[in-house]
Amino acid sequence: MFRKIRRHTWIGILPFLAAGLLCMPSVSPAAVREVTLFPDSARVEETVKIDLPSAGANKNQVILVLPSQADPESLTVSPSSAPRVKIDDIRIKSIARIDENRIAQLRAQLKKAQNEKKELTARLKALEIQIQFWQAQTKAKTKTVSEADTLAAAIGRSSRKIFSEKNAVEADMENIDKQIKEIQENLDRTAGKSEKAWEATVTLSGAAPRDALLIYSYTLGGCGWQPLYRMEALPSSGNVLFSWDAEIWQSTGEEWKTAQIYLATLQPVRTIAPPELPPWMIKPKTPVIYKSSYREKAAQARLSMEETNDVMAAGAPAPVETVRTTYSVWSLGKKTVAPGDRQRLKIKEETWPSQFLFLARPSLSPQAYLQAHIQLPGPAEIPSGEATFVIDGAIIGKRPFALAGKEADIYFGNSPFVTVSSLTVADQSGGAKFFSNKQTRRWQWRLEAKNTGNTPVKLRIEEPIPQPRDERIKLTFKQQPEPSEKSEAAFVWLVDLPALQKKIIETGVELEAPQDMALDFGWRR
Repeated sequence: MFRKIRRHTWIGILPFLAAGLLCMPSVSPAAVREVTLFPDSARVEETVKIDLPSAGANKNQVILVLPSQADPESLTVSPSSAPRVKIDDIRIKSIARIDENRIAQLRAQLKKAQNEKKELTARLKALEIQIQFWQAQTKAKTKTVSEADTLAAAIGRSSRKIFSEKNAVEADMENIDKQIKEIQENLDRTAGKSEKAWEATVTLSGAAPRDALLIYSYTLGGCGWQPLYRMEALPSSGNVLFSWDAEIWQSTGEEWKTAQIYLATLQPVRTIAPPELPPWMIKPKTPVIYKSSYREKAAQARLSMEETNDVMAAGAPAPVETVRTTYSVWSLGKKTVAPGDRQRLKIKEETWPSQFLFLARPSLSPQAYLQAHIQLPGPAEIPSGEATFVIDGAIIGKRPFALAGKEADIYFGNSPFVTVSSLTVADQSGGAKFFSNKQTRRWQWRLEAKNTGNTPVKLRIEEPIPQPRDERIKLTFKQQPEPSEKSEAAFVWLVDLPALQKKIIETGVELEAPQDMALDFGWRR
């Protein structure tokens, strides 16, 4: 015996015969109680009230029908507030899906549209046959000019009528194809593409108090959520306005009515806006020796063998461990989520105090990027999602955004008013000095920072530091003015640049190495 008690779940009772008694526990409709949405799946928890007979020797079967997108292996069932009720067995099988009224209506609309397309196809084929008939009449022989005129007029009238009707039918065909595509996409969003569902037969034993609850949960595909952000920079007030929305969707075919909705956030990945400075290395150059074809092939074979041995000696790259931390959860309260349509819900809005400056790396590009350095009072975990970036109300574009921790540098694109250009003043090689057996090389650049706007700005300029890979290579640096900071990879100048002004920075490197050392000067020359 079965009894349909809600849209996508059936619960029926198949009692066992025990001591000549037919035991039929009473049940009430099941309902979705909680949903934890992940980016491309969900964990759904449902409850159903049961009232098992007091005779503990009897066993009963409760049948649950899960959506087609459910993972049957993830199903867990437990009685709540009924310690004497035991779950003896759970058996799962695939069955034909029973559609909701809304899904049935969509299927009916799809079938109707498909039938209309068949009728239009038949009409179009009939018109094409008529066109072929009248085209054949152009080859008919006539005895007089009058007969020819009459035939030509008939062909013209009929052809115009047929082609006009054919154009109308083809336009209707395009509309019906578009309608079929829209209905099919709506149906897929609402119910998914599978025609099957899952039937779980749960065998219970024992007795339960009246209105005891049976709780079951499962992992569900065909649903999920994605974060949507808006980042607005307000340099005049020293703030970044941050808003976080969530777009959620589900395609179970059933409406989740006043269910508790949670959003699970995964650990975000930090992003980088401006290009990073690659290491500037100066090292001995590997000599190139030209050989005969035979000797060259033999040398290449030996080199390949030596490289293989070196790799084996050094060992293969060590496996990299990916740490998966526990996800955090946002509670959105009780919501009604209909299948198919995407809903946008607000998560939070905050104002982040920020320090603004422009970052320039003139060795790579003259552009200067507006950077907002934020420092939050506590750690934040904001998953990767698409963000709209805005400056003083003007949208500048979209790109991925994520944040993990208390501090971050957020970039809002480059400014046309702030640039830092690099001009090579000197790039000279020196000859060997008498008895010195040394080679020298000198580079010198002039960095010109310009502010053509009407607002003063703070500017951070980064220039790469060459890194010698041989202790015989000696480097001497000359800068005017001296850098404000120095890291392992870059010199940093912090500059206050007034409106409509420019500043000049002189920077140079002098190199000294053995005369017979062939050098690779790297990318920065």
